[in-house]
Amino acid sequence: MTNYQKIDPSRLKRIIGEYPEDQLDQTSGPFFLVSGAVHGNEPSGVLAVERVISKLIKEKPKMKGKILGVVGNLTALAHNVRMIDQDLNRVCTPELAEVLKKEENIDFQEGIEFHELVLIIEKLEKDSIQKEIFFMDLHTTSSVTIPYVSVNKKEANFEFAKEIPLPLVKGIEQFIPGHFDHFLTQRGHIGFTMEAGQHDDSKSVDFHEAAIWIALIHTGMLKRTDIDYDYYYHLLKKSSPIQEEFEVIYRLDLKSDQEFTMEPGFENFSHVKPGQLLAKLDGEKIIADDEFRVFLPLYQKQGSDGFFIVKST
Repeated sequence: MTNYQKIDPSRLKRIIGEYPEDQLDQTSGPFFLVSGAVHGNEPSGVLAVERVISKLIKEKPKMKGKILGVVGNLTALAHNVRMIDQDLNRVCTPELAEVLKKEENIDFQEGIEFHELVLIIEKLEKDSIQKEIFFMDLHTTSSVTIPYVSVNKKEANFEFAKEIPLPLVKGIEQFIPGHFDHFLTQRGHIGFTMEAGQHDDSKSVDFHEAAIWIALIHTGMLKRTDIDYDYYYHLLKKSSPIQEEFEVIYRLDLKSDQEFTMEPGFENFSHVKPGQLLAKLDGEKIIADDEFRVFLPLYQKQGSDGFFIVKST
């Protein structure tokens, strides 16, 4: 694993970048919202968006529409922690968005972060009359993982996500309401979450960048001749020996006062056999009662998801 330099907090801002920069250069086409660091200890997406925007500004290809990159949890990113008060990727609901509009003093940091994101989304929606809004939320994991795509069970999202040559996981929103990508889906927009690898692995940035370029082609915003499409496509395809579709069937929910320890050695999509020890919760052993793949095993202090279980569809 290769570590990359951490983001300098002094240069952080909500808008990572946009292209075209000048409104006069914008042509008819969709908006593409790319978010990184919804969890503040996951800077890979922010670094990938910076790369893409920088290259677009330098090479100036003709783009249909506009790409906009945003930081999800700005304060947590500055402190290199997953969250400050609450997990931002658990509070993004339409109900909370409406409440926050009426609050003069929002009493938790992730409420402030979410409210600022909603204002950006609403401006995009206002500017995008009769235009589609696509999105991609970029994440990494605490455990070793092959890159994969997580998508809400909506046909348009599913069709868009299938353009990325990675394993695809459906239905996590049934177990965890309040995902940022689910919030965007509920507003009628089309997109998915991409998990690129472990938090501090430099390859995670490469994989996130590749996914952005591929998405820009399949939204029709760029032409294949504008980029080295085959390079980015095969970079992602070679990153994963698995090219299956999965569905989430279980989540282990952790309460704030519980003591949880995942058994060492699990990676994302690891095969599990009946009778295998998975973890300990408050000193009690958690034993697998069936054959499945473990998904998102928790190997960090912050988080309320012990692990998930997925099965092939």
